[in-house]
Amino acid sequence: MDDSVSDFSPLLSRASLQDVARLAGVSTATVSRVINGSATVSDEKRHAVQHACDELGYVLNAAARTLASRRSMTIGAVVPTLATETFSRPLAAFQQTVHEAGYTLLVASFGFDAQVELKEVQTMLEHGVDALMVVGRTHDPKMWDLINRKRIPCVQAWSQDSDRPSVGFDNVVVARQMVEHLLSLGHRKFGMIVNERSFNDRVGDRIAGTQARLAEEGLDLPAQWRVAADLTLESAIVAMQRLLRGPTRPTAVICANDLLAFGALLAAKNLGVRVPEDISVVGFNDFDYAKYMSPPLTTIRVDLAQIGAFAGAYLLEALAGKRPMGLIETTTELVVRGSSGPAPTGLE
Repeated sequence: MDDSVSDFSPLLSRASLQDVARLAGVSTATVSRVINGSATVSDEKRHAVQHACDELGYVLNAAARTLASRRSMTIGAVVPTLATETFSRPLAAFQQTVHEAGYTLLVASFGFDAQVELKEVQTMLEHGVDALMVVGRTHDPKMWDLINRKRIPCVQAWSQDSDRPSVGFDNVVVARQMVEHLLSLGHRKFGMIVNERSFNDRVGDRIAGTQARLAEEGLDLPAQWRVAADLTLESAIVAMQRLLRGPTRPTAVICANDLLAFGALLAAKNLGVRVPEDISVVGFNDFDYAKYMSPPLTTIRVDLAQIGAFAGAYLLEALAGKRPMGLIETTTELVVRGSSGPAPTGLE
């Protein structure tokens, strides 16, 4: 080790702010400004402080900083699952947004279980997060009691909510848009494969939007053609097999996301059912692989990164004492590809 820091060797694992200041040749106030990202410190002093921190192995005492600033510089995100792009991609954008402002992201998943979500939110609050992102508008009321007592900003993502701050889109509207596309191709017999949970308002809205648009045409969504599936390929394949092996079958199948649509396409191929000649299959989200499916998937493109970035920006503005918009709409787009085509004739 360099002689200039030899006197500090016993303190390498427990160096203090004063030790860093002495080695860097600056005041403790300057060290604090560097650590907190202040722009008022010269590059020369900043480099000296950073070098001293590296040499001494100095780690900021987060608890002490929390007491001094009343901020933990952490933001929490509680999502249903990390297993699909639906949530992993927005979380990446969310993390980048808050990280650039100096915040660390804490993440938990709850498997679409309201009680698990409540427990994870409580744990986040106990650890002193400064703000929180949750998914959708359906939650245990006790969750809001906890958040309100802490008086921290919270934003709901993926759904629109007129009562609470939210970043997302209207799932009813986009479901109607997909039905409209299939109706224009002559389809009158519709099925759905959905990750249907009482705690998933996004899928609930897509079902409602589908049923409402069909009702306007005097059509319905038969119960036997609305099949539940877990968010796995295997479950989606089994669900599609049920639709295809029944005494009658739909001419168009709407899948609640692209993963389920992928499984539906595999099941159709395995059973020798042609897509889209015999049946049309559509998805939701426009995952990266959607355009590479066989055939390429017709789907609703959701700007997942935009959801995460906008949610992060909302919380940062709220933490800065500003009054950001309470309802932020993100973009969606119908992307028509080869998996949807004219309804087959002779089956009506």
